[in-house]
Amino acid sequence: MDNRAKIDIAGESATVTPPTLAADGRLGSAHRFTNWLRDPSWLTVQRVTFYSGVLLLAYLAAAIAQLFHSHHLIFASGKFVGGDFVVPYAASIAALKGDAASVYDIHRLYLQEAAVMGAKDFGGPFMEPPMYLLIVLPLSMLPFIASWVVFETVTLAGYLVVLRRIAPIPVGLWLAITFPAVIINFMCGQNGFLTTALIGGGLLLLDRRPLLAGLLFGLMAYKPHLAILIPLALIAGRRWRALMATAVSTILFAAASLAVFGIPAWRAFIGSMAFTQKTVLERGLEGGGTSFATMQTIFGAIRMWGGSVEVAYVFQALVAICAACAVVWVWQSSRPFALKAATMAVGTLMVSPYLLQYELVLLALPIAWLAMEGLEKGFLPYEKAVLAVAWIVPRVSLPVSQSAKIPIAPIVIIVLLTAILRRASYREPSAHQDQALDLADFETPGPLVLPGLGQSS
Repeated sequence: MDNRAKIDIAGESATVTPPTLAADGRLGSAHRFTNWLRDPSWLTVQRVTFYSGVLLLAYLAAAIAQLFHSHHLIFASGKFVGGDFVVPYAASIAALKGDAASVYDIHRLYLQEAAVMGAKDFGGPFMEPPMYLLIVLPLSMLPFIASWVVFETVTLAGYLVVLRRIAPIPVGLWLAITFPAVIINFMCGQNGFLTTALIGGGLLLLDRRPLLAGLLFGLMAYKPHLAILIPLALIAGRRWRALMATAVSTILFAAASLAVFGIPAWRAFIGSMAFTQKTVLERGLEGGGTSFATMQTIFGAIRMWGGSVEVAYVFQALVAICAACAVVWVWQSSRPFALKAATMAVGTLMVSPYLLQYELVLLALPIAWLAMEGLEKGFLPYEKAVLAVAWIVPRVSLPVSQSAKIPIAPIVIIVLLTAILRRASYREPSAHQDQALDLADFETPGPLVLPGLGQSS
């Protein structure tokens, strides 16, 4: 039987062949998948709580298993328990002995790391300015494991305080704890919690306590490549008191490190910047623990795909300019502060060409602020799906980039910024306001219902 049908267009006949059943099935599946992402009604509080808890238990089980199989605090892979924390720990020991300049000599630092851990595997170079030594200096007085646990626990507490203030609902705190970047940062012994606490705390205090906000922003000088957008946002938003406090805080922070460690430490740091750029960034620390696949940036993606350094810088510059323009556009407007804060936080992850997996802890800030906007005013289409993907990306970005050469993290970060800007440009009709969720419903969430059991929503 011929399924073709004839139609007459302007006096001429034409034959139209309707889609086959197979094509209908594919179109239907694509339509259902699109609707599934557009309005993920399956993403209930109960399911979010359950699945994030399962992931947390899986992380903890894996970490405990690694500890049991470690030998004298060294994993089977040769890495230390506490990961990268051996770098600031060894550096702080050298600085406490009055030889702060030696921490920027990679060979002397490696000898110090080997002396601390009694092993031949090294944590890597110390790349932060001397201000960071001021922060970690007291921890050198403790044994390594105690120092690592204390540093991570204290900075984790600061991270949780900030996230609790942004999302003051039980499920918000739970998601902050189970956020995949949390266990990654803890096990790596890194400073992602500190960065998130300083930037998030400064943003939260900006309206009520601008001078204190500036103090926190100034402390971000310990990681200057993640502080680039702070003064730009303050200038665009005309936050002059906070801007002045940030400048004063930065100067005093640098002066304090100069007074404690002396000019040689600063001279050594400046001299080490060429090594950091040429070897660590542009060559991916050949023979070391960093590679282009571990960099969660467009620069790392281009280099991973075989692009030249020049091409990688061009693409990174384009992304950074877009992030800066987004910050200026949102901060000079009268849009809700949550969107301004979210724009600056996610833009921070787009500016620097050097960004590693543990630094994705900072994603918790834009996720929380955008989620609260959605809960209060109603979610836009696809917004919940974007938030869900951004929440899980710290866990999957590194293995996918290493195995499949697909740079998931920078793509998701750009999509998240797009979602924030979309909401910032959205004008809410009265009908959309009716979709807003009552926050009181989240203060006492109902009993946990396992997916597939009981009533679905």
